[in-house]
Amino acid sequence: MAGEESQKLGDVGVQRAKQWLDASTRVRSSWTQLEYPHAELLHFPWPKGSREPFSFDLGGTFRGEDLEGQSFVAEVKNYKAESNLPLHFRNFLAKCYVALGHRPKACDHFLWMSWAPFQAQKWDQHATAGNVRKAVLHPDNIESVFGVDNEADSLQQLDMERLVRVAERIWLITLCAQQEQLVLTAEHFVEVTSKILAKEKGFEL
Repeated sequence: MAGEESQKLGDVGVQRAKQWLDASTRVRSSWTQLEYPHAELLHFPWPKGSREPFSFDLGGTFRGEDLEGQSFVAEVKNYKAESNLPLHFRNFLAKCYVALGHRPKACDHFLWMSWAPFQAQKWDQHATAGNVRKAVLHPDNIESVFGVDNEADSLQQLDMERLVRVAERIWLITLCAQQEQLVLTAEHFVEVTSKILAKEKGFEL
């Protein structure tokens, strides 16, 4: 797939994911990496080496019940088939590890959003501390995370508690076109959110 076409599909996917999250009514605010000034919250530097900084596609805050006020960042992959999603997910886990260490207040939750599942037989292992460990120690990431090129030296720096915290915060969301339709209609969304906002500001309903 040509780079320009891939970028266009990616941008469309980000907007679709954002619309779906917003339509859930459980997101108080959300933003993409192009929306100033909140976009800065989606950008992170690699701890070591000269690798270019990375960014997540979406960020925001939740509303309601146990999620009230909690933050999230999201990676969005507008794929129709597995393709190279395993590679992207591995890098996503490494980015989550780095992001949580760098700016924890922006990383209460890490959302992986795609229109295609991958490695289904290992699905229950994706969001585990062991899988996060494999991601940060992988040759693609180890030097950027730890500044060394071998596992033995990196283990001295590996934060075992952070591995667990990352794994606990990962959401695996697999969307489909039909599921995107199962949200509030525009009319009902306005009605519901207006009541939510009124209640939050202390007005009687």
